[in-house]
Amino acid sequence: MKVLVFGYSENPDRYSYMAAELLKDYKHETITINPRQEEELKKINTDYHTLTLYVNPTISDKYQDMLLKSKPKRVIFNPGTENPVLQKKFETMGAEVVIGCTLVMLRTNQFN
Repeated sequence: MKVLVFGYSENPDRYSYMAAELLKDYKHETITINPRQEEELKKINTDYHTLTLYVNPTISDKYQDMLLKSKPKRVIFNPGTENPVLQKKFETMGAEVVIGCTLVMLRTNQFN
């Protein structure tokens, strides 16, 4: 499955880094985007299944149009990323919205 990790950090102590590594370990094709690096935003397209968010609501609001246009089938709002308005917009367009932890979902076989 192709997964976009939005809010990725190269710092091994960050959960976004841990999630990206675990996704790869579980053989998921993983796309990482750090929104602070503008050139990485070009990697957002409609060619992935799951969007897993690692940004606070202020940042997800800033990039919501771009994220919504990517039309993911599933969006995971990890702890601290909850954004009820954006969640509703994804649900309205037919995406499955999960409020949970990507790391826990992977380790407990609830990700697929």
